[in-house]
Amino acid sequence: MLNSALRSRAEYEELGVEGLASRTTPERDAAVITAVEELLEGRESVLDLCCGYGRISLPLRRAGKVVSALDISPNLVEAGLAKAREEELSIDWAIGSMTDLPYKSDSFDAVICLWTAFHELFAEDEQMSTIWEISRVLKPGGLAVIEGPVWGPATASEIANGLRQGPEHRIVTTEHFNSSSVHFIHDEASYGRLCSAAGIKDYKVYKREWGGRRRLILEIHQPSHD
Repeated sequence: MLNSALRSRAEYEELGVEGLASRTTPERDAAVITAVEELLEGRESVLDLCCGYGRISLPLRRAGKVVSALDISPNLVEAGLAKAREEELSIDWAIGSMTDLPYKSDSFDAVICLWTAFHELFAEDEQMSTIWEISRVLKPGGLAVIEGPVWGPATASEIANGLRQGPEHRIVTTEHFNSSSVHFIHDEASYGRLCSAAGIKDYKVYKREWGGRRRLILEIHQPSHD
C-alpha cells in the first residue's frame, strides 16, 4: 500500500483548494470554529495539523491565537499563506507530515487535527508515530483534539463487496462528492490501544455534534509538571 503521506499529497494536489472547499460550507465552518474556540479557551499557541488551505488556522489567528499550520500538500499551504498575507496575519506555515513533526518538544498549548485527516493513516506505525508526535510537541497541561467520522461495525455485505478491508475491517471505502475516499475506522478501542502504546494515560473518546454532524473526538491531555 502506498505510503499514506504520499497518497494524501497526491490526492489533495489533484483536488486543490476549490475541490476541498466544496466539501464544506461557510455555515459548517463557522460552527466548527466556534467548537474549536470553546475547546481551546485559555490556550494561546495552537498547531493546526493537516491545516489544508487554512480554514481553521486563519480564523484562529483572527481571534488572537498564536498559530502554526502544517500540511503535506504544498498547493494548499501556499493558498493559506497567500490569504494570510492578504489579511496581514502572522501564521507559521510549514509543509510536512504529521508522522514526523518539525517542531521542538513542549512547543504548543494545543494541537488540533480535524476533518478526518488522522483517519487517512492506515498503517499502525503511522498512527502510532503521529499520536506520539502530537503528545511530544504539547506543552505540560496541553490539549490535543483529533476529530473524525463515526463508523459502525462492518456488515456482511460491506465485507463481501470489498468496502471494508484490513485488520478488523477498519479500512472503509465510501462514495461521495462524485468520487470515492478511503479512511481508517477509529473508535474507543483503537484510540485506546494507540494512547496506551504511546504512554498516554489522560485521554477521552466521545461523540458529539460538530459542524452540523455527529463526529468522533479524541482528546489527549498532557500532564502538568506540578
